[in-house]
Amino acid sequence: MPILQFGLIIKRRREELGYTQEELADGICSVPTLSRIENGERMPTKEHFEMLLQRLGYSDTTLNAYVDEKQFYFHELKFKIRQALILNQPESARELLREYEENLEKPTQIDKQFILLYQTLLNPASFTAAEQLKRLESAIRLTCPKYDSNKLPIILSYEEIILLNSIAVTYGVLKEYEKSIRILYYLKRYYEDHIITPEEVLRTQPMILYNLSKYLGQAGRYDECIEICNLGIRIARETGRCSTLSKLLFNRAWAAVRQQKPDSMENSYTSARLAYYSALVMGQEQSAEHYLHFIKENFPQKELL
Repeated sequence: MPILQFGLIIKRRREELGYTQEELADGICSVPTLSRIENGERMPTKEHFEMLLQRLGYSDTTLNAYVDEKQFYFHELKFKIRQALILNQPESARELLREYEENLEKPTQIDKQFILLYQTLLNPASFTAAEQLKRLESAIRLTCPKYDSNKLPIILSYEEIILLNSIAVTYGVLKEYEKSIRILYYLKRYYEDHIITPEEVLRTQPMILYNLSKYLGQAGRYDECIEICNLGIRIARETGRCSTLSKLLFNRAWAAVRQQKPDSMENSYTSARLAYYSALVMGQEQSAEHYLHFIKENFPQKELL
């Protein structure tokens, strides 16, 4: 792809979204560097192009056709590490992360951010929640140096979305529910307003909606919790991405019990049954046992089948 075409892709999308060069370049490169890239005077590095694409709402899989063999190797390693974590295969993910670290010659800020993020996510027992929060906030400041929990970044890459989601979850673990909810609502709106590539939406949106519903419930905001669950359930059904479906169904059942509204108990039972059977189908045996206990505790008079 010619250098000018790289620059035009970035410039046109940036202007379409109404971002300044300062906003897009923040934490990635200098404004003069971005200006030269957009004007076709400079070829972006792989790291710059990947981060710029992600912040502009494009899938970084677009990168595959434009990198050399070594760059593609690292790109695929990162994908495998993410997938191993999603599939709850921590040992495999740790081994892949070690391979990633050992083969890097000159780690960039983006590489350092990726390593710090996944070292933290893959070793939760090694850190207290407060230590996890400190590490995650240090990681996001590598590319968003102005980050503050009260002033979130305007433009985000995929890794920065994962980081903010993880920060929100950590605030939830610390029982700072309002901070957690504010970050997760911000990410929800970000998907609605910024992300244009469907695979980017499906990467983390269901997880964010699940976490948002969870902490809304913990904060006693049951109506909002159920509304977010309904949105996540609809997306899971429409897209076939079902990894969080049983969890969203259960969160809806849990919140409905606490709503104390007409028909809420019947709605809770129906949702809990669906959560139980969805978990069985997905092989989520531990979750299925948890949901079954909830049903027996709250609906002892009901037949499961």
